[in-house]
Amino acid sequence: MTPLTAVVAVVGIFLVLVWLVSRFEGLAFMAPASTRGMRASASAFCVDECRVDGRCPITGKTERDESCPLWRYIEADVPTTSHASPFEHAHV
Repeated sequence: MTPLTAVVAVVGIFLVLVWLVSRFEGLAFMAPASTRGMRASASAFCVDECRVDGRCPITGKTERDESCPLWRYIEADVPTTSHASPFEHAHV
C-alpha cells in the first residue's frame, strides 16, 4: 500500500465515522448549538440585506429595536435541534 493510498483510506474511514456519529446523534454540520450562535448572521442580515434606505422596514428606525421578533428569538438563547424533513411523508 502506497503512502497516498493509506492517507486516502484513513481520511475516508474518518469521514464515514463522522457521518455515522452525526447521523445517529442528530447533529447538523456546522450548526450552532443555540439561537445565540446565530447573532452574527442575524446582524449581517439586518444590516446588509433587510434595510430599505438604511431603515428597518418593520420599525422604520435606523437602530436595532429591542421588540424586533428576530432579535427576541436570538436573545432567547434556546437550543437548536435538527428535525426530520417535513417532506418525509411524501416519499413514494
